[in-house]
Amino acid sequence: MSNGSSELEARLAELAESVRQIERRVAALERAGAVQAAVPAARRRVPAAPGGARPAEGQVAAKAADVTRNLSLGGRTLLVLAGAFVLRALTDAGSLPAWLGVALGFAYAGTWIAMAYLAGRADRSWSAGFHGAAAVMIGFPLLFEATSRFKLLSPVAASVLLAAFTGVALGVAARRRLQALAWLVALGCVPTAVALMVVGNRLVVPALVLVLLGVATLWLGYVRDWVYLRWPIAVVADLVVVVMALRAVQSGSGEGPGAALLLQFFLMALYLGSIAARTLLLKRDVVPFEVAQTAAAIAVGLGGAAFVAVRSGMGAGGFGVASIALGVAAYAVAFVFVERQQKGRANFYFYSSVAIALVMAGTALVLGRWALALAWAAFAVTAGGLGRRRGRMTLAVHAAVYAVAGAFAGGLLAGAVEAVTAPAAVAWTRAPAWSVLVLAAVVATAWMRGSASPRATTPEKVIQLAVVATGAIAAAGILVGWLVPPLAGTPGSGASAGAVATVRTAVLVAGALLLAWAGRFGTWLEAGWLAYPLLAVAGLKILLEDLPRSRPATLFMSFAFYGAALILVPRLRSRRKAAPEPAGPGRPPQP
Repeated sequence: MSNGSSELEARLAELAESVRQIERRVAALERAGAVQAAVPAARRRVPAAPGGARPAEGQVAAKAADVTRNLSLGGRTLLVLAGAFVLRALTDAGSLPAWLGVALGFAYAGTWIAMAYLAGRADRSWSAGFHGAAAVMIGFPLLFEATSRFKLLSPVAASVLLAAFTGVALGVAARRRLQALAWLVALGCVPTAVALMVVGNRLVVPALVLVLLGVATLWLGYVRDWVYLRWPIAVVADLVVVVMALRAVQSGSGEGPGAALLLQFFLMALYLGSIAARTLLLKRDVVPFEVAQTAAAIAVGLGGAAFVAVRSGMGAGGFGVASIALGVAAYAVAFVFVERQQKGRANFYFYSSVAIALVMAGTALVLGRWALALAWAAFAVTAGGLGRRRGRMTLAVHAAVYAVAGAFAGGLLAGAVEAVTAPAAVAWTRAPAWSVLVLAAVVATAWMRGSASPRATTPEKVIQLAVVATGAIAAAGILVGWLVPPLAGTPGSGASAGAVATVRTAVLVAGALLLAWAGRFGTWLEAGWLAYPLLAVAGLKILLEDLPRSRPATLFMSFAFYGAALILVPRLRSRRKAAPEPAGPGRPPQP
């Protein structure tokens, strides 16, 4: 054993001497390059060659020096890795206890992290990068083997060490401005954390490490302007949290819903807190990554929490209330703080968009179908009224979103499609009385948006068109559902197919006439755009339903209604009145 130890000491001494020689050689090359760069350009000029061309001897020499330096650094890195393999061989052979070999390996990797820090302080960035790469290639695999092969560390302990090693390495990279090292460390941490999940069959702690890594790369983008590294790490963190949520609701999984909810909370709190600190405290404009990751964090964090709570029987009411509270707070931040203290509009639009998303998500988790539809209808009227009174375009857009969402939630649009297309022999659901309140809210929202100010841009016109179309479709469905039973019989129990078809045609024709007439006014300009498409739908319905199923008497009425519409709609569309002046004060609308 003593002979083996002496031989090991001799080999380690030779290895250390080789590394020192390479260090001296690399340092000499770097000093020579610095001296050459300091020589004035005039002294490095050489006589021009025949024909006016100058030889590139200086550039060739510089490139040769770079190649020599990189080869030397690569050779040194291989020697460093050779030292790690010596420790590995001694541990496998039993010359070193497993715990001692692993500990020496960690110390060895830490030594090269320290060497990277010292090289960066000496402005030898290439040398620091190679030192850091060697540490990464030693440390991450050793962590995995210490858990999977040697069984010296539990997955939790290995994850803690992984977080510590990654944090130190990223700190060195940030301190010495070594962006390549930051990429190596981050991309090395991801597969190591995933491997620890597989080995230990536990996801929470390694997933938390990835979330922390994502937030760390976010701040590296803030303080070092390394903006591309945060994208892939954020995607990985979001996906891991999704996997955790799916696993938590499965029976027999090692981790329950509580662990998944905790992880989702950390994802939202750390990411959204960091973004809020930058945009509110530092007063910086929001960037595309923050918009994308905020949406992802809300969907994965809040949506995933609701999914886990519902599937596990915990209930999603608490998460809904918390989401509503956060949404109200975001509204307050947008309209009270950001608008008054920050000049840019990007942050205002960002926080107001987050607010409406949180409020809608929270109310959807708390309320049932009819209550949700009425609540969104009330929000639409409130936002539309405030937007019209104060000239706020943002509130007007939110009113449109609430109105359309209320019609969807109340089933008005799906019910309209069923009422207009379902066969008479099939019973369809009649619209409840409260649906009229939702329809009235949609119409009122369209009127408030249309009368507040003229739509100058295409997006404003498209949004208004969506609200008007929603109201028109919902109204057609409600009227058909209410008129068919007394006029044509109850669908599904003896209703006349021809009479049902005629009632539907009459409602569509009346709708086209009403839209054409309303489109003459500036407030309802977009309504006129729907008249001809509705006429086309009515004509197609006559071909597909009225002709095959109607009797001569009812078919006569359908043709009469449709013929009158073909005459009157073009005349109504040709007589347009001038748009009225905005009802609000004479000032440009605010965002």
